[in-house]
Amino acid sequence: MKQTLCILFLATCLAQSSEVRLDIRIEMRDGINLLTDIYLPASDGPFPVILSRVPYGTKSDYIFQASYGHYFTKHGYVYVSQNVRGRFGSEGEFTAYVEGQEIPDAYDTIDWIIDQEWSDGNVGVMGESYYGYTTLMAAVSGHTAIKAISPATITLAREKQSIDGVLPLQASGMWTLEMDDAVNGEYQDTQQIDLFHIPLITMGQKYGLRDNLWRERISGYSEAPIAGRKSSIDEYKKIHVPTLHFGGWYDTFTRGTIALWNGIQEYSENLSAREMQWLVLGPWDHESLSKHLSGENPSSRIGKRDFGDRAMTTYGETLVNFFDHFLKGEDNGFASRERVAYFNIGDNDWRYTDQWPPEQSILESYYLQKGGRLTRDTPANSSASTYKYDPQHPVVITGDINVWERAKGMKDRRDLPLRDDVLAFETESIKTDLEITGPIVLELFASSSAMDTDFTGALVDVHPDGYSLLIQEGILRASFRDKNTEPSQIIPGEVYQFNIDLWATSYTLPAGHRLRLEISSSNFPRFARNLNNAEPFGMSDKIEVATQTIYHSTQFPSHLLLPVMHR
Repeated sequence: MKQTLCILFLATCLAQSSEVRLDIRIEMRDGINLLTDIYLPASDGPFPVILSRVPYGTKSDYIFQASYGHYFTKHGYVYVSQNVRGRFGSEGEFTAYVEGQEIPDAYDTIDWIIDQEWSDGNVGVMGESYYGYTTLMAAVSGHTAIKAISPATITLAREKQSIDGVLPLQASGMWTLEMDDAVNGEYQDTQQIDLFHIPLITMGQKYGLRDNLWRERISGYSEAPIAGRKSSIDEYKKIHVPTLHFGGWYDTFTRGTIALWNGIQEYSENLSAREMQWLVLGPWDHESLSKHLSGENPSSRIGKRDFGDRAMTTYGETLVNFFDHFLKGEDNGFASRERVAYFNIGDNDWRYTDQWPPEQSILESYYLQKGGRLTRDTPANSSASTYKYDPQHPVVITGDINVWERAKGMKDRRDLPLRDDVLAFETESIKTDLEITGPIVLELFASSSAMDTDFTGALVDVHPDGYSLLIQEGILRASFRDKNTEPSQIIPGEVYQFNIDLWATSYTLPAGHRLRLEISSSNFPRFARNLNNAEPFGMSDKIEVATQTIYHSTQFPSHLLLPVMHR
């Protein structure tokens, strides 16, 4: 049914455009031709141009490029959608996140665009996920025709490979295997894969899949974080144009989107560009934004909590205002708007500020206490909690959820604390609404019997009827505990402070609800398991059970740093 509707919508889009040119071959400097679709407005040109360079097929119903074409031609733009090399008929080999591939291809494509009679020489670049990445690489190319860009749900940081030392198996891990098909860029079928398979390095081979990208990712997963950070900074420096960033509270790249916005402001070599960075954070997951322009109604639910319809038209409207100002030169006030727009789940409306987190957001400490309590008081005695983490039996609450559309499919977590390997610390019912807006950190004092292991934290809204909804979560590999040094193993039995990033949100906990912190050592298959054996990641099938000790004492006061709004 969905496919039929998409075909009908595509036909409508084509009829409403004055001209649509499909499968235009644009030659790159090395002789490779990239297939490109061009959507032209009904009126006379020339026009400013918006470019998207996609790996998912310009005619695929998955990313709604025909809908985008109609949307932007209606607003007076030529829309150009291009298959990146090695995908859906474009020549060459797809190598995924290789700057040497995407930078010159973007530059050469824009060179071709500005030489066309329908182009007025002003180009904007936009896209989500991987084509958010190609958007960034276009800016890094330095082409002077680019006047503004809008990357969404993506990052320049190396989170696409690992998050604080942990492989996001369910997301970019499986994405790597799905995309690793040399034949015309079609997708490989990963539905057959048992994600428990180890060693990870042989997962693709086990199921007869092409696995060049997979092996490259697994073997290079532990690339030194310092080197990865330096690479990102080098790219931030080269982005010299106004940028409109979009991210969602339940996206797989939430933290990366904010880091990208911050990074360009801090490191761009163009002072004007540093000041021209906007950030929009909505109640979305990874798939929400494209549906805003597709004719499909995106979900307004996070689990059973409904955030209303105030976020539904934001993407398209904000994009048009942004590009109208920077590509058409319209004096529509966009340049003077607040630099951050964020959506509060609870008030269910937008808020605006010039900094993130907002000035009114104050960090408050919530301490883990004996008996599973979570309070504002510091611990008054020595106490600790232990559990055993067995990689053969990990926490699997994300097991049958589509991680890319996880908001509406968010599961009730009420039974999770019944597991022996999950520690829960909970407040009493709160008397007044508690608004959490900003980045959340868990400062955890812990030890392990293993030389390397993982620790997870999840912040949960517990409703009066027991329903428990995830607010935000994070994970940290013990060997990656210090972001300023190379990874190093821990000494079994020694107490360490692990600062676990629980990412960011704007979420109002209603009066009568309770706040719960869940601590464990796995979140599978969203993240690959740590086998506790301290051997090179992905190369071993040896599993060890680890005894984990969490301290909540005067000497080792494990606590949440919660960003609470004070109006």
